[in-house]
Amino acid sequence: MDTKKKAKLHDIIGIGCGVVLVLALVLSLIFAGSGQTAGMPKSQIPAGAMTLYGTAQGRNDLIQVKVVADETTIYSIKVTDSAETKGIGSPAINYLPEKLFEAQSLAVDGLSGATISSDAIKEAVSNALISGGISPVNFGGRLIVADTQAEKVETGVKVTLMTADKWAEEYPEIYESYMRNSENSEVTDYVADYPMIQVLYENFGFAKYYSSARGHYYDVTDITETGRPHALANCFTCKTPNFTAMVNEQGESAYSLDFNDVMQEVNEPISCYNCHANTPETVTVTHSYLIDGVGDDFDSIDAANLACGQCHVEYYFDTGNKATRLPHSSIESMSPDAILAFFNDMDFADYTNPRTGVRQIKVQHPEFETFLGEGSQHRNKYTCADCHMGEETSADGTVYKSHYLTSPLNNETLIKNECSVCHTDLVAQVKELQAKVEDRTNEVGNLLVELTEELAKAVESGKYSDAELAEVRMLARNAQFYWDFVFVENSEGAHNSALTYQCLDKAEALAKEAMELLK
Repeated sequence: MDTKKKAKLHDIIGIGCGVVLVLALVLSLIFAGSGQTAGMPKSQIPAGAMTLYGTAQGRNDLIQVKVVADETTIYSIKVTDSAETKGIGSPAINYLPEKLFEAQSLAVDGLSGATISSDAIKEAVSNALISGGISPVNFGGRLIVADTQAEKVETGVKVTLMTADKWAEEYPEIYESYMRNSENSEVTDYVADYPMIQVLYENFGFAKYYSSARGHYYDVTDITETGRPHALANCFTCKTPNFTAMVNEQGESAYSLDFNDVMQEVNEPISCYNCHANTPETVTVTHSYLIDGVGDDFDSIDAANLACGQCHVEYYFDTGNKATRLPHSSIESMSPDAILAFFNDMDFADYTNPRTGVRQIKVQHPEFETFLGEGSQHRNKYTCADCHMGEETSADGTVYKSHYLTSPLNNETLIKNECSVCHTDLVAQVKELQAKVEDRTNEVGNLLVELTEELAKAVESGKYSDAELAEVRMLARNAQFYWDFVFVENSEGAHNSALTYQCLDKAEALAKEAMELLK
């Protein structure tokens, strides 16, 4: 072969290699973030199968999956998006979907060396199934992982309440840590900081006086010194063990007792009885409404989450006997969508805006539903106590749970030993997230204010029919519900950023739809 032919051949080979390298690079970029579909060909999937989507937190970011399934069969699984590190977490993206499909089960081992990514894929598939009303239990999965189980309080019997100081001698370190909650004395005036709520909560007590709770130590003081009037004893729900014990002994009739009469019998804020009854070594759910609110899923929820969920939960007062109730009866019915549907089906409202006629729902601190909801990064890994009740060591070397309740961002030991496995700078990451959620919440809140003012003008104008106003009012009601679900949830997105953004996006979309109808 002459020199010119050799040179030409070398050029062709070089070009070919370059094309192969470019193609390989493109494919590596594609499959670093998504895996090929594992499952049946589309032609074999029955028409009734649902296409579902789910997310879960991986090592670097959310992992998203698409699942085609029905109640009995998973037909296909595909990881549609991820940011897992190539060669570390990314192999699980191609490995796990095939294994899950072949086994028709979520109870398969993850890929060695990619445990976090593997667990996230399984959780995302589980969340996808739940979004379609399919229980992951059908495929060997669990909605929530419970390491410890709680007891249920005995009701209808005489209660001899043991106050916190009665346990001080037996549990001195725990009692001392509990008393340190008095340090959490800072109060935020939400009415001053968020003027929008004077419009959004108009004709309701929260529009006049709404301050942040200072924690368990000040519960009774805060409820009695608030600028909002309290007619009935149901306002003491979750504020003092005295009232909790009264309900357990007397039944739901206690909820409709006079507030001031019950106040005479109150002598301490939230304490040992609320979470332990009179048995400190055992977590006991003492609020029956939570037992009803999780139904058959009680034993599937960790005891620590149930203890905190007694108070940090969305609730309402029964329109008949004024008893405290929860708007759900299982884990699956705890989603914002399901809760809103529950309230809409019963046509429930906490108050009516006097200018717009919108019958509003006032959401109450839904930390329980948010943390255990779809998209939660840690619901199957940690409990409320893991993050908010740090471990301490007594003088004799005994390790115990501190009952001083604080943000995990203040617990350097926890961050170093646990959080740093996935987060290089947890504090900075959370602060950044909360700042974004705060901005987004304000943005959507201001849009709701604009909607309220436009709707008020529309009502006053007399130009709209009752049917037209009813449609706008329902959109406004639903929009504010989704916004309020985020606004009153105390983590500012940290408990479940995916669910937080979903709620704000829904609120914005509904508000804009209502605005369009008013043009």
